Amino acid sequence: MTESTYPMLAVADALAIVLRETIALPASHIPLGSARGRVLAEDVTAPDPLPPFPASVKDGYAVVAADGPGIYPVIGEVTAGRMADFAVAPGSVAYITTGAPLPRGADAVVMVEETESLPAAGGRTIVRINSAVRPGDDVRPVGFDVAAGQQVLAAGTRLGAAEIGL
Repeated sequence: MTESTYPMLAVADALAIVLRETIALPASHIPLGSARGRVLAEDVTAPDPLPPFPASVKDGYAVVAADGPGIYPVIGEVTAGRMADFAVAPGSVAYITTGAPLPRGADAVVMVEETESLPAAGGRTIVRINSAVRPGDDVRPVGFDVAAGQQVLAAGTRLGAAEIGL
């Protein structure tokens, strides 16, 4: 067996030599579409909260929690990606889908499984709310996922699809 004329180095010592003998590349600004596989030169923080509005966690009805169970007119519909152009007043509800912003005036969501659509005259829609809710039930508050100013990626992170999607 032949012995090496070079002494063995500990991994930490070898890494220290590599880091000492290399230079960092300068940072550059590139289009987002070209960022995959690149490494962040600085931390990335969220400029805005996420979600930026109170959002429904379930398909159901946006309600005023204090109203409680009962029969209510459905005054509108809110879907993900659209802001309501109406307000929910006490004594009324709005149909809402998962991820949609809560309309003004509503403070909770009753999931559709806890409701029953009822026949109504004149093309109106009414619904029976079968369960009581508390303010905030089935609602993601502003900034629940990410607060404004929160670090979302650290310097040195290699960018893949998930990181770019943030």
